[in-house]
Amino acid sequence: MVLFNSNDPESVELARYYASKRSISSAQVIGFDLPMGEEITREVFNRQIADPLRNQLIEKGWWLVRQLPDGTTRVFDTRIRFLALMRGFPLKISSDSSIELPPPMEGIPPAVSGRNDASVDSELAAMGLPDFVPGGLIPNPYFGRFTPILEESVSPGLLLPSRLDAPTAAMVRKMIDDSIATEKEGLWGWAYVDGRDITKGAYIEGDHWMRKLVEILRQSGIPTIFDNLPETFQETFPITDAAVYFGWYTGDINGPFLRENFRFRPGAVAVHLHSFSASSLRSSENHWCGPLIARGAAATLGNVYEPYLPFTANLDVFQDRLLAGVTLAEAGWMSQRAISWMGVVIGDPLYKPYQAWNQFSDPRGRQENPFRRFRSITRSSRSNILLAMLQIHEVTMETGDSMFLEALGNAQMDADHLPPALDSFRDALKMAKDPDVQARLKLEIAFVSRRISPEEFKEEPPEEIPPAETFSEEVEAKEKDFDLSPPKPTPTPPWDGLQNLPFPDL
Repeated sequence: MVLFNSNDPESVELARYYASKRSISSAQVIGFDLPMGEEITREVFNRQIADPLRNQLIEKGWWLVRQLPDGTTRVFDTRIRFLALMRGFPLKISSDSSIELPPPMEGIPPAVSGRNDASVDSELAAMGLPDFVPGGLIPNPYFGRFTPILEESVSPGLLLPSRLDAPTAAMVRKMIDDSIATEKEGLWGWAYVDGRDITKGAYIEGDHWMRKLVEILRQSGIPTIFDNLPETFQETFPITDAAVYFGWYTGDINGPFLRENFRFRPGAVAVHLHSFSASSLRSSENHWCGPLIARGAAATLGNVYEPYLPFTANLDVFQDRLLAGVTLAEAGWMSQRAISWMGVVIGDPLYKPYQAWNQFSDPRGRQENPFRRFRSITRSSRSNILLAMLQIHEVTMETGDSMFLEALGNAQMDADHLPPALDSFRDALKMAKDPDVQARLKLEIAFVSRRISPEEFKEEPPEEIPPAETFSEEVEAKEKDFDLSPPKPTPTPPWDGLQNLPFPDL
């Protein structure tokens, strides 16, 4: 179903545009009488979205329901799984203290069970499930699954919303067009993963996802650059041919993405983990989801309010399922531990960025694609690019493309094969023609050189300046306590029942 705001002319036009591009029947394009803002109340959600949608699904036979002895109804079969929410459809539901909350699930702390704010999308995902209530979260029965959503074994009341939304209507049209075009040949390009080098503490799970992502991407044959420094990618670090990006953790888009000429490859998947990454989708500069789409990404994930780290999307699961060939909506909700919560999936719900990778195509007549060739070499080397050094050097000499050696060098560097990595980067620099690629290779050479010979690059300590006599110990103590680091994601408050929750802990 395609859902739009009938009071927003752009929402109406976008719904028609998307339905025509995906050949969706006009009977499945439904308008709702809604306010124009991104945030609505629980009362508006119930009266103007949930109730009318439930009635449509039942009246048109898309949900088959039966009445239980207690008078409630339960969905036992479904004809509709995907929901496309068009720009103009409300994004989030504000907290309402007047609603009586249900008893909390065992082991769930009040910081989670005592809330009823949520994303509109996540509430729609859950509203057909038997245990749906407007408070706390619901364990997602689809989390971690490999099963296509159209199979009968999946909970019949579960819906998979995905939002075609962006700072402008033109950007939404581009998302739709890029997604459909990319499906024909597949999503090709570099992957960039930005970790934080966290090895212990409350935030280690986020970095675990990043490290696992690097492993998944490289094994799939995608050239990958992994920044494992505490800071995000610096503005001076050039990002080129970006098809995939995952990173964390700052509140607003930053670094090389702020360069005036930066653009993702068409169809790109780009996600930045932050508690409020989708707080609004109307800005090209604030938060992350809107700005990533504004810079050419076709798909992203986000959160509208504080979700707590374990209940954000498991990014490694998300990318793994996309590579397996499922749709964006399926991969997005397979990666969410909880629904009736804060997450949103943004992009064409039917988008399959790697569909072409899993289909046979006649190699004759295909355009030369160095990224396809890199994948072929990786896959023929037991999915380990470190075993393909000879082939990488041969194809580099044949094509003159520095990408092959730079990708090899990054894999060598992350495996602590530092002298070979330095050689790969230096050889790649000799071949590189793009000034941005040259600049990046020089940074990579300097980084590896420092790791090999840290004494050669050791900076002399600045001359010590004695403190002024008027500088009091009290002020000095306050200065030491002042934290200039970026805000961190809120970890889930500790509680004893975490390991007993009814969903797996990755």
